[in-house]
Amino acid sequence: MKRQVVALLVAAAIIGGACAADGADDAADKDRPATTATPSGSEPTTPDGAQKFGSLDSPCGPSDTPATVKADEAGTGTDKLYIGVGNDRTGIRPGLLKELWDGATAFVGWCNSQGGINGLQLEAVDLNGEVLKVEDAMGKACTSVFAIVGGGWAQDNFIFSGRDGTDFHRCKLIAIPGFAVSTDFAEATDQVQPLPNPSRVKPVASFESLAKLYPDQVAEYGVVFGNLPSITQNKDQTIGTAKQVEGYGNFAEISYDIVNQDWASIVQQVIDKDLQALTFIGEPANFSKFSQALKDQGWDGLVTSETNQYDTRLLESSGPAAVEGVVVRSAFHPFEEADQWPATKQLVEILDEYVPDWQHAALAVQAFSASLLFATVTKQCADEGEISRECVLTRAQQVHDWDAGGLHTSSDPGAGEPPACSMLLQVKNGEWTRLFPEIGSDDDDGDGFSCAGTATLEGDFGQGNKTSSILDG
Repeated sequence: MKRQVVALLVAAAIIGGACAADGADDAADKDRPATTATPSGSEPTTPDGAQKFGSLDSPCGPSDTPATVKADEAGTGTDKLYIGVGNDRTGIRPGLLKELWDGATAFVGWCNSQGGINGLQLEAVDLNGEVLKVEDAMGKACTSVFAIVGGGWAQDNFIFSGRDGTDFHRCKLIAIPGFAVSTDFAEATDQVQPLPNPSRVKPVASFESLAKLYPDQVAEYGVVFGNLPSITQNKDQTIGTAKQVEGYGNFAEISYDIVNQDWASIVQQVIDKDLQALTFIGEPANFSKFSQALKDQGWDGLVTSETNQYDTRLLESSGPAAVEGVVVRSAFHPFEEADQWPATKQLVEILDEYVPDWQHAALAVQAFSASLLFATVTKQCADEGEISRECVLTRAQQVHDWDAGGLHTSSDPGAGEPPACSMLLQVKNGEWTRLFPEIGSDDDDGDGFSCAGTATLEGDFGQGNKTSSILDG
């Protein structure tokens, strides 16, 4: 029973990071130049033959002057650029956050095939926290890696142990993570997220899109959430955001027990409260069971959730019929539209080549985006001289328009601002399909997303760990 409880708690804990990793800029660039798709199996190149990723010049390739890394920050050695990839994919929850490892290691393989960063090869160091051993993973990070890149942990607040040799700040590490769950890490010093996750400023584009599509349903709106502090916080943020969007009403809150769910009872509460639109906060397996229970009792309203549900495991858990019609928001171009978006098509090809069993989930995109951002700013440092943590962090903080070459809507990593744009995906006939906006419509920002503003929330959502910074000297 203890293992079951821990597994369920951890699954719940990843929700904040997974669903909040939709950071993007305050406005989409409608004049962004178009990118030409390349034939399957080939790499796009510049006129001089250099490789590209989507619309970006590749940061990887040989150099007449090979890059060097600051020796006392190099970790294992200066022969390669060692980057630590956080994950929990083995241990008590096999497969948990495997997609982060997939995305980051696929990037390393792709980059090294071009010669590394200015001739310096990368090596991914496995920082598997096994859910309960994040401090052990940090002990490895403190001695073995230059930076933490592309990954993440379900309990990432444990990277701040407060002890020499295992504490993120005491080890003077930097991070460009695939995602951040806790406010401790998401708003900490010395990290930059390609898709930021601030706790008090939230995007409203998906809420406005739902109100436009389902005005009658959102007038009777509620949230179903697990009874854990991390999920309760996410519920408060969701309700707080919905209250600032015209058309939403009721705002009922229904909690479920993380360990022993009684979905029939939860559905009865939905019916008793006369709710017509719901947001579910939880992991894919529970979402699938809840959606099936709604169907079993004849409820036919709108069921929505966050980006973490864009995962083949949602369709496989209880079968696709259980989740037919559910809607999720996303800041990424879905894999199903890869032929329409060159960067997504290229990413799928890279993942197929370097990680044949890759998990088809949104976090794989975030991991690749984070790795690409790290390599992009690291190359700038290498071009100027020695690669140091201070240079990489400073350069990352100066990036204010990032879409990973067209993988996702534009974000502002340097300012840590959330997205202005998103799309809605729906399970239809057992497959993920675009619901909104229609490509080419007035609602389309020119890149397949719909854009709006942000909501500023009030409440106790914690504080980022800012006990120190390598930039303080």
